[in-house]
Amino acid sequence: MRLALAPCFLVLVLVLGLCAGCGGLRPDAVPEMRPCPPGDVVCTARSQIGRPYRFGGFSPDSGFDCSGFTWWVYHQHGVNLPRQSQDQAAFGLPVSPEELLPGDLVFFEEWRKGASHVGIYSGRDRFIHCPSSGGRVREERFSDRYWRRHYLGACRVLPGREGAGDSP
Repeated sequence: MRLALAPCFLVLVLVLGLCAGCGGLRPDAVPEMRPCPPGDVVCTARSQIGRPYRFGGFSPDSGFDCSGFTWWVYHQHGVNLPRQSQDQAAFGLPVSPEELLPGDLVFFEEWRKGASHVGIYSGRDRFIHCPSSGGRVREERFSDRYWRRHYLGACRVLPGREGAGDSP
């Protein structure tokens, strides 16, 4: 009987030894989601890329429209933007395309006179926005022919950001 138990005991020891070696992922091996640095509006905006469009939407849970997206991003940084794109256009300090800095708001005249679309300039000829066509928050080239044709203006709403910036 003792001889019959020896192989079972040996198998049990081997199984337990293998299990001990398979402790799963170590805590330091799990990728960590890092929050955006304070004041990094572009990082916050990029964190929402892929979120769906929803008319009147202003949260990641329900989706965004263009001005709801910019409102939400700036709200995360303590800036209380107006909710509508035309009101946002009148909110900040106007800047020329040559003076754009990452985080500035860029406005477009698409379907009605005045600022009917808004996005966040992300630097290096790009901006982040939530278009109704295509239906998701995305980053696009600021100099794209369509956006150049519809460009209306830009403004700076972050305090202490005056000066020359990243040209589009």
